[in-house]
Amino acid sequence: MDDNTFFPPRQPGLLFQLTAAFLLAIAAGALYYRAALLPIGGAFMLTLAGALLLTLPIPFLLYGAYALHRSVYKINRDRLLAQWGWWVEEIPMTAVQWAQTPEGLAAPLPMPRPRWPGMVTGVRTLPEGNPIKFMAADTQHGVVIATDYGFYFLSPDNPEAFLHAFRRAAEEGVLEPAPAHFQRPAHWLRTIWRDHWARPMLLIAWLVTLLTLVWSNLVASGITWPATAHPATPASVVKAVFLAIAAWLFQSVNLGLGLFAYQSPHRRAMAYLIWLIGAIAALGFLASVVLILTGGAS
Repeated sequence: MDDNTFFPPRQPGLLFQLTAAFLLAIAAGALYYRAALLPIGGAFMLTLAGALLLTLPIPFLLYGAYALHRSVYKINRDRLLAQWGWWVEEIPMTAVQWAQTPEGLAAPLPMPRPRWPGMVTGVRTLPEGNPIKFMAADTQHGVVIATDYGFYFLSPDNPEAFLHAFRRAAEEGVLEPAPAHFQRPAHWLRTIWRDHWARPMLLIAWLVTLLTLVWSNLVASGITWPATAHPATPASVVKAVFLAIAAWLFQSVNLGLGLFAYQSPHRRAMAYLIWLIGAIAALGFLASVVLILTGGAS
């Protein structure tokens, strides 16, 4: 690492997020197992809902760990770069006004919500109306930077060394003005939505998966549609519900793997292949649930 590259404190945030994701996965798995042993009814649906609620935070914690692992701050005479996962802010030094620790500010900063160890990120608005962007692992190693584009809250593991590098870069003066560059995670979502290959595959995968989930849970709730000559047995309904949940979990993993591959132009074809597999798998899950609920499979 050179004198102009800094990282946030990673170990506490990684430990917290990975441990929390692991414990939630264990608790959700226990509830899924418990639901599989219950008869169809209110207790079954409540247990299943609890398992799903415990599952929902896991992707955010895993992405938080990934973003923290990829986080970096770089400063030189031409630019300031802050990267947090898929979020990148590249600011010309000509647009940077000052940098200091939060203790020197006149009023406390409004902190982002929600936040947890290793993930203090988001955008808030200061009382005077200026935005402040948080790209930090914690609030104990904070550095506030004022720019023409708003304020930034970063958390280099050595704030004093970071401020020293900032002052040194400011004294050296700009050698080659750098253009500003801003990239948020939503950038990738917009790019994928406009991609005439990725969008149809993802729409098919998620709409079919949603149909599978809704149909299986309606049957589990007692709504027997469509009517069949061989109504589904309680055991087959449980099997269908868990197959629908497996489809949803599979699509979540499939989406994440595709997003990681899609960021690199060299791996974009791999992302298309991953999402094509996801669309085919969604149709396969739906077909399996149809067979189970209509008596075509025991």
